[in-house]
Amino acid sequence: MVKNPRTPAGPGGLRLLNQPKPAAVEASPAGEPAAALWQGRYQRVRTIADSWRIDDEWWRDEIARRYFVVELESGRRLTLFCDLVTCTWYAQPYEGPRDSGSILRGRAG
Repeated sequence: MVKNPRTPAGPGGLRLLNQPKPAAVEASPAGEPAAALWQGRYQRVRTIADSWRIDDEWWRDEIARRYFVVELESGRRLTLFCDLVTCTWYAQPYEGPRDSGSILRGRAG
């Protein structure tokens, strides 16, 4: 259940959930996240647990994103995505299934 933040709802009485927030990410030459700013310091990405790409609505406002579920060196798990149209990184509060059948890829040190 989502806790009531006790803040006014948006237009029409709706409050947007899971909104992405800009993120500071260092990417590898292959475009994968290598480190992310979390709690005031850059942390290396220990594992990329999953990745996928979304391309949608090219006929209106183009959406092209590459998502990554990562585990940082602190053990914190994040969902990051790169907006491929603007080359901007975001963190999005999304937690997919823990065991999606994906192969975990560790990062070399």
